[in-house]
Amino acid sequence: MTDKIELTLEQMNQINGGTLHESCDLMFALAGKGYGPFIKVNKDRDDLLDIEGMQAFFAERGYKFIPAFSDDQQNMFIAPDGMPYGNDYVIYLLKNDQL
Repeated sequence: MTDKIELTLEQMNQINGGTLHESCDLMFALAGKGYGPFIKVNKDRDDLLDIEGMQAFFAERGYKFIPAFSDDQQNMFIAPDGMPYGNDYVIYLLKNDQL
C-alpha cells in the first residue's frame, strides 16, 4: 500500500522541469507505482520537483534522465542501450511495470 499524496492547485502549478504537463505526468506515474512523490522545495529554481531524486531513480535502472526547464523543450531519457526516449514512452514503461 502506498501513501496518498495530496497537492494543492498552487503547488501543482509550481512544479517545473520540462513542461508542467510532462513533469506532473511523470511525477504522478512514479508516485502511482509507489516509487515516491519526488517533491521538494527548490527555492533556487522556484519549483517543487525533485529532479535530482528522479535522476538518481532512473540512473539505478540504467537510464539517464535529462530534464527540460522550459515549455519549448521536452524531458529526455537515454536508455541503457543508448536510445533516446521521451516522457510519454517512459510513463508507458512505468505503467506497464517494464522499467
